[in-house]
Amino acid sequence: VQDGALRGGREMIAAVFSPDSTLVLSASADCTAKIWSASSGELIHTLHGHRRRLRSASFSPDGALAVTASDDRTAKIWNVESGECLHTLQGHSMVVNSAVFSPDGATVLTASTDNLAKIWCAQSGECMQTLKGHRYDVVSAVYSPDGTLVITTSEDRTAKIWHVESGECLQTLRAQGPRFMSAVFSPDGRLALTASFNPVAQIWRVDSGKCLHTLQGHQNSVHSAVFSPDGQQVITASQDKDAKVWSVETGDCLHTLSGHAGALHSAAFSPEGKLVLTASADHTAKVWCAKTGECLRTLAGHEDKLHSVTFLPH
Repeated sequence: VQDGALRGGREMIAAVFSPDSTLVLSASADCTAKIWSASSGELIHTLHGHRRRLRSASFSPDGALAVTASDDRTAKIWNVESGECLHTLQGHSMVVNSAVFSPDGATVLTASTDNLAKIWCAQSGECMQTLKGHRYDVVSAVYSPDGTLVITTSEDRTAKIWHVESGECLQTLRAQGPRFMSAVFSPDGRLALTASFNPVAQIWRVDSGKCLHTLQGHQNSVHSAVFSPDGQQVITASQDKDAKVWSVETGDCLHTLSGHAGALHSAAFSPEGKLVLTASADHTAKVWCAKTGECLRTLAGHEDKLHSVTFLPH
């Protein structure tokens, strides 16, 4: 660690805090993941075992386990305390783009370029469901807050909502133009939010698949879109260098956050919803007031573009 920076290997793909904020898990292009002390920056474990670059890394809800996804067609479940690999999730025939735990930590959800998503038992590593229906690469997959549903996005220009227990596809959401970049559920699980390669985000009803609002105003691709913790607002981050705060109820743009000199790759609300954090290709992150849209601070010091940002969990 130098100047507060975690340094380890080649390009860092992702970095996330543990649920209790004491650890950081990073995923790298050098085929490893690393677990660090959040307070000291000390490297605790290097997780060896993948044969190709990693795509994602995340903790289980209780922080006891971690899961990684890799170009080597596998995901791996790790013991955080020991750094031991507990299970290798084998079954995909191509790159595994992402892997996440369910809200109760009992299962793991993977998305792959083999057109499939899979649900695995976290305790045994056994595949429990294969979600089959997309015609091209599955780019992302996430659980609903209660863990009963999954939403996937694909290169086939659709997002699909699935029932976890049965594996049934309940709704298919179709993009207006190019494919969706991502999809997430609202905190209460009743709505879904998609970000698109075209300059829009969309809010959908989960039970009917109906589009409630198309959030128009960006001039280029929307790289990410997320709900505020109370589900009343949405923040979008765009290639056009701006972020926008939107009303979920009306679909109106409340604030445009302008000031970055490069494309925005992600944006996040603080846990209480009062602040917004943006990450840009201009090598900086910025902190904004969600209520007024005012820029409060610019975080500089990186030597290359920022891919993602997040606030410490409570």
